[in-house]
Amino acid sequence: MEVRERIIDESAKLFFKFGIRNVTMDDIAVSLGISKRTVYEVFKDKTELIETCLRYLSEKQEERNHKVMAASANVVEAIITSMKDGIKAINAINPVFFYDIRKYYPKIWTTLYEENQKRNYNNIYRQLRKGINEGLFRKDINVDIVTKLFQAQISMLSDQAIFPSEEYRYADLFENLMVNFVRGISTQRGIELVDSMLD
Repeated sequence: MEVRERIIDESAKLFFKFGIRNVTMDDIAVSLGISKRTVYEVFKDKTELIETCLRYLSEKQEERNHKVMAASANVVEAIITSMKDGIKAINAINPVFFYDIRKYYPKIWTTLYEENQKRNYNNIYRQLRKGINEGLFRKDINVDIVTKLFQAQISMLSDQAIFPSEEYRYADLFENLMVNFVRGISTQRGIELVDSMLD
């Protein structure tokens, strides 16, 4: 693994474990056993490193989702498998990380959020169409509207005014949204499949 990848990988682990503000460039260098100067030769500052880490992780998540879709027998299996993987990943992240990124790096948060919204719209839209074609999602749903409603609900999960992180675990919110959303758009056959995967 080259130095750049090692820095990204280790930085992401530290940010997820301790939050962004609690991790310095010194901490990253010490954890990797390299000089701080080496870190700064690759990344001009912490802001660039954070943005690079988040883009890298987003790409990796996208790759995992594609693998799950390709390996799944149907769209419901793919969604529930991705949900379970997502919950594991969320549980491994300190909630302080999400707080820090929104509060101290709002530009990065907003930019990546907008990029993900566009990409996720297309992915969700395709999955809904596939589910309809497989007879697992209802034919009467408006795919464009349902896709946008789902995206709005996902955004709402990180709204501290509605779901303060001291009271609600993000993983619980995510699971409740996913299960109820998928069941709500499913045919009877789709509902039975969802329920069988959750037992």
